[in-house]
Amino acid sequence: MKTIKCFEITGMRLSGFKCYQEPTQLDFGNPTVVTGGNGRGKTSIADAIAFAITGLPFFGERGIDRLHSEQNPELFVSLQFVDENGQLHELTRTRQKSRMAISYDGYEIRQLDLTDLFGERDVFLSIFNPLYFIEELGDDGKKLLERYLPAISHEEVLSQLSENVRASLENESILSPEVYLKKRREEIRDLEQTVIYLTGQKDLAESQQRDGQKKAAELQARLDALVSQRDALEAKRFEGLDLSDMQETLIELSARYDEMAQDGPDAADTAELDERLKSLHQKLGQRCAEQYVPKYSQPIAETAARVKELGAKYARESALLKGFRPGVVCPTCRRAVTEADFPLVREEIGKSLSAVVADGKAQKEQLNELQMLEKKTEETFLQFQKDDVEQIRQEITKLTDQRENLDTERGANSARRKAELETLQTQIQGLTADMEYGNLTQEEYDRLTACKEDLRDCQAELDAALAAAHADPEDYDAKIREVKAQIGEKKKLLQDAALYVSKRAELTFSQLKMNKVEISLYDVVKSTGEAKDTFKFTYGGRRYDRLSLSEKIRAGMELSELMKRLTGRNYPVFIDNMESVDDLANVRPTGQIIMAKCVHGAALSVRPMNQTQMPKAA
Repeated sequence: MKTIKCFEITGMRLSGFKCYQEPTQLDFGNPTVVTGGNGRGKTSIADAIAFAITGLPFFGERGIDRLHSEQNPELFVSLQFVDENGQLHELTRTRQKSRMAISYDGYEIRQLDLTDLFGERDVFLSIFNPLYFIEELGDDGKKLLERYLPAISHEEVLSQLSENVRASLENESILSPEVYLKKRREEIRDLEQTVIYLTGQKDLAESQQRDGQKKAAELQARLDALVSQRDALEAKRFEGLDLSDMQETLIELSARYDEMAQDGPDAADTAELDERLKSLHQKLGQRCAEQYVPKYSQPIAETAARVKELGAKYARESALLKGFRPGVVCPTCRRAVTEADFPLVREEIGKSLSAVVADGKAQKEQLNELQMLEKKTEETFLQFQKDDVEQIRQEITKLTDQRENLDTERGANSARRKAELETLQTQIQGLTADMEYGNLTQEEYDRLTACKEDLRDCQAELDAALAAAHADPEDYDAKIREVKAQIGEKKKLLQDAALYVSKRAELTFSQLKMNKVEISLYDVVKSTGEAKDTFKFTYGGRRYDRLSLSEKIRAGMELSELMKRLTGRNYPVFIDNMESVDDLANVRPTGQIIMAKCVHGAALSVRPMNQTQMPKAA
């Protein structure tokens, strides 16, 4: 079925409808004047026309059972009208009990088909009933207008703005200005958070540098103390001892031992044993003198320094989190935290604290692994050394036994030579120990060894602290300036977009321009460009609820004409209570007008006036 953009009612038959119990034929013209006293059926005519097209009465109220005549249960309304092409149509709606039937030009149709013909129910009633839009739709009227307002093109809005604003926005995609503004504001907030973060990182870097310098000073003092302790032990170790003389004595004893071992009868038989014993004694001395050299001291010191640093950071941020509350100045952004910002800032501090804990755990695990690895390496070295020494001694004992057996076989000289050899061996071992320990006791020697290990660890920590203290910091000031420049650019875009939204609203409202009625669908906050929903309706600058009945009718007529213009549909208008209105000169109505006037005590009269040419579709 073809959409009907314009029509004029020529007649209507009805029965069983409110006060029209018996079949009644009414004829209409343009205009049509309906007169009669109260209760004669004037408003029922408006209800019947609205019912025929929408299935609801004049004001769209539900509960259509009240439309039935009390004596005639079969409700019948047949509307005859001419469309914009001059073609006659007949629309009939019947209702018996709860069953509704609709026919159009003799064909049964549905209410959905009528919506296709005449448009949605609220559109038809807003045109047909001048008071329907404002009194019945309320805020839904705003949504209805927004659906039918023609869209303002991006180019049309830009053409109304200054050259600078056009240049700023010409490459911007503003399909939805509200979404665009929201996205720019979110970007600005993100950049402002970045400035806060960079400022905090700058303060943290400066704090860490100061802490690194302080820590380096403490480590240097500790290193100096260890050096002093080591030097004191080293000085005592060889105080009054002539190491060169002791070395010569050791060489002399070894030579005497070798010579004595080679002396005696059948020296050829013992030469190989003596040579092997000599080699084993030298090997024993060398193996006993070997010291373990730590392999992981540097990474252990660096990791330990990192663990200590994270522990200090955790203590600071944990104390900050415990005492944090609204009004406290944030140490990162240097601003007092508001009630609104408090959950977010507290959450960020909590996240930072969790990251420190996680990092600390990872570093602690790495430190433990390194220390365990160092310990296992040292234990392996000492075990190998112990095993080697034991093996060498066993070989020496074995060879010595073999040598003694040879000496025993050769008599008393062998016993004497054996005793001398043992004495020399004891002297050699004692001198070797004296060259290692010097004047130190076992406890002092162990302390010297530990002191040297502490020195290596302390030196590694000191190197790491000095590296952190003298490392070139990032240029946070340059980064902050760069981000602030981006914020400035975003704010300029936001300001220009606000002008865009304001101009778009102005152009949109221009389509709602009427004689004395003014409608505002939303207000634009010029400082932010934000569009806030509103629905303001005034007539001559006055609120609708303060208007007289005649002013409400005139305002409703302007709205009816507005809906015709926006929807492109020119339908009849029924004006009830026309006795309250002097004229409609300020409205200049188009299309068919049906006016109902109350005449005290008069019978119902439906009188077509001059027949005019059908108006064209708006």
